[in-house]
Amino acid sequence: MFARIQSPLVGLALLLCLLLSVTACSRVGIAYNSADFFIKGYAKDYLELSQTQIAAWEPTLRAALARHRSEELPYLAGYLEQVHQASREGFDQRNTRCLITQMQALYRRQAEFAVTLAAPLLADLAPDQIRALQARFAQQDTEDRAELAERAGPDEQERRARRYTQGIEDWTGPLRPAQRAIITDVTARVPQTQERLLDYRVHQRARLIALLDAGADVARIQSFLTMWLVDFQDLPAELARGGQLLEARISELLIRLGASLDERQHARLQQRLESLRDDLIQLQSAPRSAVLDC
Repeated sequence: MFARIQSPLVGLALLLCLLLSVTACSRVGIAYNSADFFIKGYAKDYLELSQTQIAAWEPTLRAALARHRSEELPYLAGYLEQVHQASREGFDQRNTRCLITQMQALYRRQAEFAVTLAAPLLADLAPDQIRALQARFAQQDTEDRAELAERAGPDEQERRARRYTQGIEDWTGPLRPAQRAIITDVTARVPQTQERLLDYRVHQRARLIALLDAGADVARIQSFLTMWLVDFQDLPAELARGGQLLEARISELLIRLGASLDERQHARLQQRLESLRDDLIQLQSAPRSAVLDC
């Protein structure tokens, strides 16, 4: 649920986390060490920033990336070690609840990092840039609703199960028909709150634009973004309930699918987790893996 709540604007820094999560292990170092390039490019294109604005922001970006390397990489490595340990023990109610709790904490840490980067840029936008951002928000909403309408057909459950299957097979290798049936069963019961999430996003974006039009300073913008994207302080009750149901389905999927893995699938999962964890440790100037408690 959290991924759909995020404003694409804050993606300029959450991109950093995505680079780690979707890149093959052997390429993590290249992706992470190029993060400043990707984030600057994303910010410049999304907000239509001038070179002067980018140059003024670069010290903030460099300082944030240095902090991310020293503080967040150990946390990410520690989380992967936690998943690795749960996989070795066998996924159960206790350790899946722990993993979900830590994933929520991990999201919040990355979102806080993103907000810290985004707020100075937003506070520096000129009126024409604010209007361009507002127009981009409207265009994205139109596109997202059109995509949602296309996915509302009778085949959507099958497509959703296929998306989950493809993502899981990247970690385990090919799944057997019985395992795919588990995914189909669980994903058919995942709450569908996308339309309500889009409505909520439109509401929050309008509040953000109003702040920018009023000339809000960095502190005020950062406070609003933190309330929205980090702390979920005014998240509608329907979306909060949907998030809880989603967590329950994820836990169920981990437990049922984890118990079904054969030796080959389990070995591939362990190897992927170990390799990515080790890559994150090696990226640090003082290599370590944080110990996470539930």
